[in-house]
Amino acid sequence: MGGGDILNLYVICPQRQRLLVNYRDTTHRYSEAVRDLVEMVGLGVAADFDLLRRNCRRTLDTAEQARLALNRHEADHFCDRDDFIPDSHRSN
Repeated sequence: MGGGDILNLYVICPQRQRLLVNYRDTTHRYSEAVRDLVEMVGLGVAADFDLLRRNCRRTLDTAEQARLALNRHEADHFCDRDDFIPDSHRSN
């Protein structure tokens, strides 16, 4: 690389970045909902358990929608994990 070359930074599609963050956040909320549900099982309070079970299902559905949106974006825009590989390391 000569002195005038621009450093090839790893760039990610901004939309994919947003979708990845959303997926991370929704799966984290689902994980917390499952943890709360497991803790409630030991207490045996049926009404609270049902509420937590419904919340767990709702957060799972939200995380699944986030995953599908990310997968759809990657398929539609061809921005998958290859956007982390510098051009000099890509196979032709």
